Amino acid sequence: MKRILLLTFTAFVCFSALAGTPRGFFTPRAPQKICDFADWTPAEAEIVGSTQGFAMHGRYAFVMHDKGMCCVFDMKKKAYVNSFKMEGNASHCNNACFGVEKASPDSQFPLLYISECGGTSCCYVTDITTSGSRIVQKIRYVGTDYRGTIDWCLDARGGFIYTYGGLNGNYKLLKKFRLPKLSDSDAKGEVMLTDDDVLDVTRIDEGINIWQGSYVIGRYAYLPDGYEPYDCFVHIVDLQEKKIAVSRNITDLALEPEGIDIHGKWVYVVFNTSRQPRHSVLYRFRIK
Repeated sequence: MKRILLLTFTAFVCFSALAGTPRGFFTPRAPQKICDFADWTPAEAEIVGSTQGFAMHGRYAFVMHDKGMCCVFDMKKKAYVNSFKMEGNASHCNNACFGVEKASPDSQFPLLYISECGGTSCCYVTDITTSGSRIVQKIRYVGTDYRGTIDWCLDARGGFIYTYGGLNGNYKLLKKFRLPKLSDSDAKGEVMLTDDDVLDVTRIDEGINIWQGSYVIGRYAYLPDGYEPYDCFVHIVDLQEKKIAVSRNITDLALEPEGIDIHGKWVYVVFNTSRQPRHSVLYRFRIK
């Protein structure tokens, strides 16, 4: 949201096929800097808004910016592809996750789920390409327990969607729902989730202050946390045990985490340079 963070893990959870039961903690290899996307972006491309959500699909990386700008990069060619304001989305775009359903057989990518993180805390289900986007569904939650705005993240493989939020400096909630299909939309193209739709709840009463990006795979939620002047952490929450499995204080770096994605055996984290929206810096970390 405001500054770059060079994310350093001193411990992580060891997974079997990413979604299995952890066999213990391990120290990963040093984080690898992939790029500063500014180095790939032509000077004439106008990039506005702070770096926020981040999602990858195949060779393409999508960097979301505050107020609805999307920047697309080809990771294989190490090249800028395009940037555009997303149609109908001028939100904070705090988180972004790809699902598995496509808007149509001709769609270039699966649906992208983008968190408004403000207003009505809507999830914009988006048919995105490398040149533009359109909202094809809106998901809202009208239940109880949250205070303030909420984000949305997916366990795409499992077919679930989660609401994530709470109150800064206080409790955090992750609520699990079946991931709606496009065919579940009402006449307005919306899905309203209520308390009756909740499949499971994980409440963390302390240890997570500020929510940033979020990503769920199997029983684990990956949750960056914090920005200046607050302490910064990286948490992994065990959604079965209902507790933080890993929490590492990274405040001494004086920097802030942003969007997160898991691609293959790598955890990717994008970082924001304060007041310099072109400079979205990407690092990755190996999962053994």
